[in-house]
Parts: sequence; structure tokens; C-alpha cells
Amino acid sequence: MTTTIPDSPPARRRRRDPEATRTAILDAAEELFVDLGPADTPTSKIARRAGVTKSLIHHHFGSKEDLWGEVKRRHFGRYYEAQKQMLADARGSVGMLRNSIVTFFRFLQSDPRSVRFMSWRLLEQEDPCLDLEEELFELGMRRIEEAQESRELRSDVEPISMIKSFLAMALHWFQSKPLLCQILGPEVDPDALDEQYLEDLLRIFLEGVRPR
Repeated sequence: MTTTIPDSPPARRRRRDPEATRTAILDAAEELFVDLGPADTPTSKIARRAGVTKSLIHHHFGSKEDLWGEVKRRHFGRYYEAQKQMLADARGSVGMLRNSIVTFFRFLQSDPRSVRFMSWRLLEQEDPCLDLEEELFELGMRRIEEAQESRELRSDVEPISMIKSFLAMALHWFQSKPLLCQILGPEVDPDALDEQYLEDLLRIFLEGVRPR
């Protein structure tokens, strides 16, 4: 005789609420994709983590590749919205550039998975976030050009070089931080390290881009 195990209350709620189902799938997929990599994450594992069937994943997102694309759009969208709002409301200035650096740094700091997420993105040639990233680059470069025209920033450095430099400096910090903490030992305060590095990054970078 076969015993049917009833759905748990969360599973029943998700079945009745398509948006809750989508969110549960995206949450599970983001965690697994970032930890294991898209290629090594089977759909069945995502389904188990989300508490849904594989058919529901295909119903809401189509293929695993489409699901990974949606995860990337959602994750990158958190940074995109914060950075775009700041750039849209600011005038081109040293203060604007400082705020842009801090926004990216805090995005990486707020969720340790963001660093691995960015690394997985860089390994792929096709990325659904490229249009959002291009929009941020264009807006950021316009603001830097404004600051160069007003002589707040040096004009002999390309705006794209300024942006790519601070992105790399922030990303590398969080990529190498686990090893640094291991070297420094258990008495080190990781949060204090973050704040000290951000302070030094801003000091070094912003002094370097001011007119001579």
C-alpha cells in the first residue's frame, strides 16, 4: 500500500502563488549556481532546494540556461538600481566618483556570493546583463567627462580607465580577502579590514585622478 505524504504548507502556498514559486526557484538557483557553477548544477538539485518539481522550473523559466540568465539579471539588478539612481541624481564631480566606488564596494561586501557571481559572469561571452552594464558605463563616463570639463578630475586619463580601475581594485580585494584573513590569523577583524581597505582605496584612487 502506497502512502501519500501531503505537501508541506510552504509547498502548498507556492503551488497556489506563481510569484512565490518563481522566487523560491530563483533563490535556490542563485545559491547553487554561485556555489557550484552553472554547468555543475543539475535542475533536479535546484528543484529539491526550492521544494518544487522540475516541471515547475521548466514551466516558469524554460531551460536551465534561461534560469541562469534570470538569476544573473536579478542579482546584477540590485547593483544596477543603486548605481544608476546615484549617477542619475549626481553631477559630475569628485564626490560623485567617490560615491560610485563606495556603491560598488558595498554591493560586493553585502553578499559574499557577489564576488563568485561576478567571476562566473566574466567567464561567459553571452550575458543578459551586458545591456544594463553598458548603460551604467555610459552614464558613469558622462559624469566623469563633466567633472573633467569642470577641472575637478584630470583630463589626461580616459573615463573608462577610471571606471575599470576602481572596479578591479574593489573586486580583487574581496577575491583575495579570504587568503589574507587566513594569513593574518583568527584575531583579525574582517569587517575592520574592509573599512580600512575602502578608506585606503578612496585615498589612493581619488588623489590619483585629481588634476596636477
